[in-house]
Amino acid sequence: MKKLIYTAFLLFTLVSCDKWFDVEPKGEGASGNKLFNNDASFRDYMNGIYAGLSDPDLYGGNLTLGGIEFLAQTFVPYAGAEAWTRMDFDSDMARDIARKSYDGLYAAIYRCNDLLRLFDRNPDVNFVAGSREMMIAETRALRAFLHFELWRLFSPAYAVDASAARIPWVGSIEGPDETMTSAQLLERILSELDSALEQLALYDPVVTGVGYDEMSLLGTSPADRLWKLNYYAAAVVKAQVLMSRGATADYREAYTLLASVIDQGGYEFVRTVSDTDYSFSREFIFALPSTEKGFCALSEELFDPQGKGVVLSSQIRIDDLSPDDRRRNWIDGDNTMRTKFAPTSKIDLWETVPVIPMVKLGEVYLLAAEAAARSEQLAAGVSLYNDFMTQRNSKSMVLAQDASQAQLLEALDLQYRYEFMGEGVRYHYCKRLNQTLAAYDGTTISEVGKKSLPIVQ
Repeated sequence: MKKLIYTAFLLFTLVSCDKWFDVEPKGEGASGNKLFNNDASFRDYMNGIYAGLSDPDLYGGNLTLGGIEFLAQTFVPYAGAEAWTRMDFDSDMARDIARKSYDGLYAAIYRCNDLLRLFDRNPDVNFVAGSREMMIAETRALRAFLHFELWRLFSPAYAVDASAARIPWVGSIEGPDETMTSAQLLERILSELDSALEQLALYDPVVTGVGYDEMSLLGTSPADRLWKLNYYAAAVVKAQVLMSRGATADYREAYTLLASVIDQGGYEFVRTVSDTDYSFSREFIFALPSTEKGFCALSEELFDPQGKGVVLSSQIRIDDLSPDDRRRNWIDGDNTMRTKFAPTSKIDLWETVPVIPMVKLGEVYLLAAEAAARSEQLAAGVSLYNDFMTQRNSKSMVLAQDASQAQLLEALDLQYRYEFMGEGVRYHYCKRLNQTLAAYDGTTISEVGKKSLPIVQ
């Protein structure tokens, strides 16, 4: 059921803001003067929040393929993006991306708080049994996720400075609560996720297998929970937060969570070329919608020789992957990854759904392998890594079962370079571990964990 991808989405515009108190969503997908008197009206509002996250200023561009991915040194930047790619966050481009991302993520948090307020103000609305509880838990999980994203972008890594206080927790439409240290904020995010997961375990169709009124409520059948921050996606987010703190106990708890997603989620890897697409969308656990003129058009704009003409950096070498590894299809003869997000796949001309990947099965495996290795469960970590490589048709890259922790972590690092090309994931991995990176031009970017986007007022 998790393999099915639905394309019917109500797309709403994201209301931007310069300061928290200036934010008030208007019109479709926001409260405004709209009457919230039935289940569908709440679901419409929630759909609008997700659709807004697909904006080019957020995950439809800046926070993935069109911005953050350049920081992973995947691409040789186009003219004007060189300073950004070298992580010069004082550059004009960096300040523009930072302002739009900060405003956009907090605008989405405002909407989550507004929706939770509407649930409180309308206790007599007749919901389909269980759907109210599910939506409240989902909204709380999404709010926690958005705070985590702000922290990852705008604060130094936890390993570098756990006392940094840059991101306020915002729990109501009235405005920010007290700005917390990184340690306090991550603790609050974990608490929110715990509460949400407890409820989602009871009411999320992706867990129970029982949907609600799927004819009118998009996001309430087991299959289309892909488009929402569902139970399993929220569990992965919690594991990411734990691993950001990095204590042995945190890694151990993260491994347990991730192993449960693998064992209980029912997700499967793509192994053949038929009935699929280059982005392997059947492996997605959580994805955002994008129109054909959105994420796919951005890919064309970046990689078309008549557009920005972006090519892969010398760090991306196709021979790093086994000959049968299907990810080799992402790299074309022009040394770009233009095909991965093409509107129509070149594999059997299978028409793709132009979605934005947020949480994928591959990430669950790589995170789980790392968490196991860092919590004195090395053999389990090696087994997970080897299973992942087998699923990627790369048996030649499996490790000996008695491989050392250093060998496993080195192998995982290489996979982060390829598994998430174009998705903006590797930068956050490198930042969490405070790595030193070789830039696209051969220069060195040291202590990536100290880098954080500026908060532009």
